Amino acid sequence: MAAASASPANETARRYASALFDLAKEKGELERVDTDLASFAKMAKDSEDLTRLLESPAFSRDEKTKALKAIAEKAGLVKTVASFLATMATNGRSNEIVGAAGHFDELYAKHRGVKRAIARTAEEMTAPQRQKLEAVLAKAVGSDVELETEVVPGLIGGIQLRVGSTLIDASVASKLERMNTAMKGA
Repeated sequence: MAAASASPANETARRYASALFDLAKEKGELERVDTDLASFAKMAKDSEDLTRLLESPAFSRDEKTKALKAIAEKAGLVKTVASFLATMATNGRSNEIVGAAGHFDELYAKHRGVKRAIARTAEEMTAPQRQKLEAVLAKAVGSDVELETEVVPGLIGGIQLRVGSTLIDASVASKLERMNTAMKGA
């Protein structure tokens, strides 16, 4: 994604993530910070209350900071992550924490020389299917690949595969849509 097309909020999240990445690298905590940020992002995704806390202007910066410190302590997050969450809340950027966590994860993957891929299928992939896809992707991109899978029943069949900014859509739903469009134009 080009920086010029990034939204101001997205760019702010990137800057925070970059600063955290530099600090975690300096402290030798990259893996732990990545794990803890991913854990926090999952908590936010799974909790309407936490999402409301992060996004709602009804809570003051101070209330958000105190709540995030308590959550970080209860979850056992490393001090660097707890301080990061509190800093973002204090600076009025709590609504960008999850985005910053995603950007940090991208930086960490790049640092390790790993490419990320997301495979969406109509049904859960079997272990052999997943292993074969990972091997094909690793060969195609020339580096290790971390594959994330999602089940999207609406695809009907086939696969949608995203590696970086490239999307390969070989789903049945997409093929039907292309046929429908072609028939309307005929």
